Amino acid sequence: MIQLNFNGITLHLLSDKAIFRPENRTLYLADTHFGKAGTFRRGGVPLPGGHNAADYLRLDAIICLHEPGCIVFLGDLFHSDINAEWREFRKWREANGSISMMLIQGNHDVLHANDYRDAGLLVQGEGFEDDGLILNHHPVPDEVVDGDLRPSLCGHVHPGVRLSGPGRQYEKLPCFWHKSSHKQLMLPAFGSFTGLGVVSPSEEDQVYLVAEDAVLAL
Repeated sequence: MIQLNFNGITLHLLSDKAIFRPENRTLYLADTHFGKAGTFRRGGVPLPGGHNAADYLRLDAIICLHEPGCIVFLGDLFHSDINAEWREFRKWREANGSISMMLIQGNHDVLHANDYRDAGLLVQGEGFEDDGLILNHHPVPDEVVDGDLRPSLCGHVHPGVRLSGPGRQYEKLPCFWHKSSHKQLMLPAFGSFTGLGVVSPSEEDQVYLVAEDAVLAL
């Protein structure tokens, strides 16, 4: 974990690819893409199961450790139309009924409004302000509210970096990415079946690698 002072707001960057804000006990995560494997299988692509189960176990471990009062999904909660994996999400949601949950709607969040409501999710559009933080799914230019520049969180890109080693070895790792030109912090994709979008940070940017059970400043 790295404790980050993000424009005056304390955020804990977790190795489970999420952010915890202790001040108001809010957990932020982006791009879970629950249901993606089921969508591919329905399209005829043979894929093994277990992706969602592993992600739920990881999320349950975070909840047990940090005891959030609220979880905010920064878009792309569920990959596409309803399938059997949506029922899995409903069961997980019911088991965590004491936690309020919000969805900042992303480009893959295409279910009917009633589906989200019935699952106990409050849906907000991009640009929603949460106690001094602007919440988005897509990266956007700096957010100005009432003339003030506000820090923001986003997802969508699934940011990762490509590390090179001797012998032409390389590895791609997910990362948190704070662009120096914006008050914007991008989260890695939480879902394990999402892929990485390799980014090219500048020397002035702040990048925090997620390497197994650690977060490392690059």
